[in-house]
Amino acid sequence: MSILALALIAVQLLTVGAGAAHLFRVHRRRPERLPRSVHLIAAAFLATSVLPLVALLTYDASVALWGLWAIGYNAAALVWAGADTARDIPAGQTTSPAES
Repeated sequence: MSILALALIAVQLLTVGAGAAHLFRVHRRRPERLPRSVHLIAAAFLATSVLPLVALLTYDASVALWGLWAIGYNAAALVWAGADTARDIPAGQTTSPAES
């Protein structure tokens, strides 16, 4: 049953990658939609992070599978944190190194 856990982890990693790409594209093209997108993507990240956890706990998974799950979980947290920070920055605002 480690194949089930591996498949769910693969879905988790694909969701994180697709969510990061979507949030980046929304921030560049339509920044007014970013707050809504952050909330929707956060729910998707949560769902795809919990499902592998259940499979990992149930079937006594290997350390490698736990490590892959942790990578996906941490990547989801970093993507969400970056998008949440970008939500607070106006789209047209840029700073030069001399100004900061």
